[in-house]
Amino acid sequence: MKTKKIAQFTIVAVALALGLPARADTMAVPSKEKPAFTFEVPSDWKPKGDASDESVEATAPGDKAYLSSWIVKASDEKALTTDLEATLKDALKSIDGEPKQHELDVNGTHHFVITGSGVDKRAGNKVKFVVGIFDAGSGNAGIVYADYDADAPDSTMNVLDGILKSIKVVKK
Repeated sequence: MKTKKIAQFTIVAVALALGLPARADTMAVPSKEKPAFTFEVPSDWKPKGDASDESVEATAPGDKAYLSSWIVKASDEKALTTDLEATLKDALKSIDGEPKQHELDVNGTHHFVITGSGVDKRAGNKVKFVVGIFDAGSGNAGIVYADYDADAPDSTMNVLDGILKSIKVVKK
């Protein structure tokens, strides 16, 4: 009788554990002390903030996806363009065709989104990328860059989508 109850308890405990979401860290850009915006990154993506350049980075388990985020002065279009070009040049060996642009609203903030594909500079495999640009307040633009393996599993894509949908501008 006791063995049956232990087995039932184990089944219930496992079911509850599987139903719980993975632990996520709230990341703030440019810093936790002075956030312009925040977003949620699962702990197993090993997110880290860099106070010296006021950015956040995270990498999916198995290196299937990478995410980086920072801010620039919104009024400085040249700096914004230079940042985007430098990021793409650093991450990609080549870009396939012309990137596509669209707009969307996330948590009350309007985002300009650029998507495309290319060849990863380090691994040499096909990747897709997405860049989101949005008003982060105080004259700043928030930038979130992500690239992911072209054959990344749906689970990686779902997590990345959740991260991007969790972006929240901190109202001042």
